[in-house]
Amino acid sequence: MGDEAKREQDVATDSVAEETVESVSGEDDANTAESIPETMVEEGNVTSEETEPAVNWQEVAESRYDQLVRLQADFENFRRRVDREREEIQGHVAERLLRDLLPVFDNLERALKYMPTEGEAKAWRVGVEMTLNGFLEAFKRLGVTPIAAIGTPFDPRFHEAVQRVESAEPEGTVVEELQRGFVWNDRVLRASLVKVSMGLEPPEESSPAE
Repeated sequence: MGDEAKREQDVATDSVAEETVESVSGEDDANTAESIPETMVEEGNVTSEETEPAVNWQEVAESRYDQLVRLQADFENFRRRVDREREEIQGHVAERLLRDLLPVFDNLERALKYMPTEGEAKAWRVGVEMTLNGFLEAFKRLGVTPIAAIGTPFDPRFHEAVQRVESAEPEGTVVEELQRGFVWNDRVLRASLVKVSMGLEPPEESSPAE
């Protein structure tokens, strides 16, 4: 009788142990299932709730092309601006150099005007004439041309009147040039100093005889 009671007690103990193990195992499975959200389970793999959007390579290529076109346009504008500024600087330097040469030309022309045409000075006159003509040829190659003055109507754009004189020429006509003027590439380097006709004075009316 003692052995049977002992066997029954062992069976009861094993049954209680099995129920306890099953209970604990069920609770662990439930806790594990609750700890993993359904949105994180995809085809048996755990992934991030927020997936990165796919890259639209067509839009990326178009954006890069637009940037390249704008960069090329900016570079072309920069190159044109640099070329224009360089031309302006070269123009200012050339204009200043030409202006500095004009007094030398004036002195040669003035010397030629007062040099005698006969005697020993004739040879010197020929040399001054050649030098003066060389100046005019060099000016012509550089685009510098003399301003027409004597016999032309006075033009304030090209002439600077220093005196008005009586003359048989019509009023407003240039009758004498005191200093030659020059134009360079449609730009006045120096205006001509001139005398302008104011016409003939009308004769005084004679008083009637008393």
